[in-house]
Amino acid sequence: MTRRPFFLFSIFVIWLAATGPVLAQAAPFDMGPERPSVPVAPAPQLPELLPRGPAAQPAPNNDRRSDTTPSAQPPERQNRRYILPVPELALTGELDRRSWSIYLTEQQVSGPISLAFSFRNAIVVAPEASRLTVLLNGRQVADEAISAADRPRTVSLEVPAGILQAGSNQIEFRANQRHRTDCDIRSTYELWTRIDPAETFLTLGGQTGTAPSIAEAIRAIGADAKGATSFEVLLPTLGQPGATVPLLRLAQGLSLLAGMPSQSFSFHSQRLPAPRPGHLGIVIGTAAELQPVFPGLPAAAQNGSLLTWAVDPQTDQPVLLITGPRWTDIRAAIDTFVTPLDRSLATRRDVITTQRWSTPDAPLLFGGETLALSQLGMETIEFPGRRVRTNFNLAVPSDFYANAFGEGQLLLDAAFTDAVLPGSHIDVYVNGNIASTVPITSSKGGILRHLPIKVALRHIRPGLNTIGLEAIITTEADTLCAPGSTAAAEPRLAIFNTSEWQMPAFGRIGRTPNLAALAATGYPYARDEEPLQLFVDRFDADTMSAVSTFMGKLALAAGHVIATELVATPTAVGDRNAIFFGSLSQMPARLLAQTAIAADGATSWRPASPLAAPAAATSAAFEQWRTRVSGGIWSGQVSAFQAWLQRNFDISAASLRILPSTAPPFRPSPTHSLLIAQGASPAGEASWTLVTSPTSAELKTSVEMITRLDRWGDVGGRLSAYASKTDTVTVLAESQIDYRSTGGVSLNNYRLVLTNWLSTNVLAYTILLVVFAVIFGLATASVLSRLGRRK
Repeated sequence: MTRRPFFLFSIFVIWLAATGPVLAQAAPFDMGPERPSVPVAPAPQLPELLPRGPAAQPAPNNDRRSDTTPSAQPPERQNRRYILPVPELALTGELDRRSWSIYLTEQQVSGPISLAFSFRNAIVVAPEASRLTVLLNGRQVADEAISAADRPRTVSLEVPAGILQAGSNQIEFRANQRHRTDCDIRSTYELWTRIDPAETFLTLGGQTGTAPSIAEAIRAIGADAKGATSFEVLLPTLGQPGATVPLLRLAQGLSLLAGMPSQSFSFHSQRLPAPRPGHLGIVIGTAAELQPVFPGLPAAAQNGSLLTWAVDPQTDQPVLLITGPRWTDIRAAIDTFVTPLDRSLATRRDVITTQRWSTPDAPLLFGGETLALSQLGMETIEFPGRRVRTNFNLAVPSDFYANAFGEGQLLLDAAFTDAVLPGSHIDVYVNGNIASTVPITSSKGGILRHLPIKVALRHIRPGLNTIGLEAIITTEADTLCAPGSTAAAEPRLAIFNTSEWQMPAFGRIGRTPNLAALAATGYPYARDEEPLQLFVDRFDADTMSAVSTFMGKLALAAGHVIATELVATPTAVGDRNAIFFGSLSQMPARLLAQTAIAADGATSWRPASPLAAPAAATSAAFEQWRTRVSGGIWSGQVSAFQAWLQRNFDISAASLRILPSTAPPFRPSPTHSLLIAQGASPAGEASWTLVTSPTSAELKTSVEMITRLDRWGDVGGRLSAYASKTDTVTVLAESQIDYRSTGGVSLNNYRLVLTNWLSTNVLAYTILLVVFAVIFGLATASVLSRLGRRK
């Protein structure tokens, strides 16, 4: 009993020793008045008006690089040059790269230059084993850990002097990514790093004013924070039909010089919008027309043609001024500017210009070429991961005709170690569609030297094409997936850029309607020696903006300015190549019949109502009508059988016809905001193209959206319908095709064309085969009857 008080006293002393410092910290000595027993609420904090400075001054960084959050104060925006040509750049998989070029003037590279880029990545990316690298003209300027899963990370650095030069400069982003935990192939599809175009730019410390050459300044226009390029045109006398042809010639010339992937034109009658990156202001009109809206014209504007830089008094920014006493003088000034861009139709085109969004330019192949992949921009890859993909671009002319039977050949140079298990494979893709697979069967490693891989040309289309090489690698180490194995650096596979692509000889014949060829190379208008006929239903700002944007895109696809001629009425077109712009209600019934558009669509097509039918009701009604129209269960089984033939043997109902079917008239849906349709002229000697929307405002907006880089390649078939709300393109395939000779008059070309046609039309091929077999049998019987035993 005597020990218990001592034991309790000891516990009390130990408790005081342990809590004493805490109590001292919580209640320091204070000579103020006694605190109230009720806790007082903390005093309200003032909002933070300025960003807090760092607690301590960081040590100077030798490479002058800093990481900032997106809320940091950005540099002066007027000195920014956004460098991404697309709305979003995503680097996916374990190894990915993108390269393109930008144009800089001598004044822009004359001072200090800094680079900023912002990125965000998937949460499964392992930052300790993943790197994002930036190269300028082949020299590495940044190598950052990919560690921005929770919020975007912005990196700023100064570009060493001499790396960027006047003219074209190549920019390249590379991502080497590894998964945090998983080692299987499926996990590699979860890896991504996205570059934000609004926070990726160069800050130019040199003179950013007007370049000494107008052409050089236009080449250096660049893009805005969304990857778009805009030309803003101030034209006080908007609506003059006589001004349309020179304006369209100017629009095509500007598009060719700038060469950006997403370009648009906007017309204004009173003033230009505020200047911004990726924007060029153009003031055009006679001196008398410009005086009320653009005071202070140079005195030379009253004497003759004038094309020069001027300062906009409303924005205090340089603009391109094109003026003169009369419109004939303005036309002469535009001709002086655009004529150097004209190209003779007899001159053979060697490349499709892509360097502003993908380097190098894609070579244009006409059959029989052999190119090393190093010539197509591919680098040798030594890869330690599980899945790697690399792409290269090539192009074919608009009259390419070998989709049904043609086969290219890839001569592959590669190597793999003995760690690679059988069952791994190398796949070849054409425009995102798998075309060939090469399995790896050896378990002892190997070196492949010019291994021939046949690649079907089924998915090759006119113009630009992307060929992809993808290696799927499995190993025993990935099956075990030990901790840290995803970060292994020992290469398992190598793909060498000494590999070669062999393009076979292919048939060449033009086909219409063919909107894919129009979007790719401007066919058939790019090869026409006569001016292209244009009908524009009204000359307001929206319609003129749409026409200029569309014709600028065609010129960029064709590689030269397309001569145009304006017609007052659709009937004046005759039997010549023509494009019709405007609202569908203003188009004649004859044009709608030639392009297979329902006549009542001109009155019933209206923008989509905000109140739509419920999805379930729509689906149920669709199923009911399909049963009524298709004839019930029996017809449904026939449709399923046709789908099975198409899926397994590539045999469709169209390939079993001898005579082409007539396409039913297309009735535009309220969800569609733009139609591009093509058909033959009444006499069948020319091609007519219709570009139409319900209203002029929708025509302008939808043309701008469909001519973007990521949508223009979807245009094809005989009709393409664009829905702006869903940003999708619906394509109707051509049913009646007109074949036109494009100059390839030779017996071999006819043989290749006939071979491809017979491969497409299976029933015709079968009938011809039977006919020849019967003829051969009769001939054999006739010969044997004269030489046989009976004789």
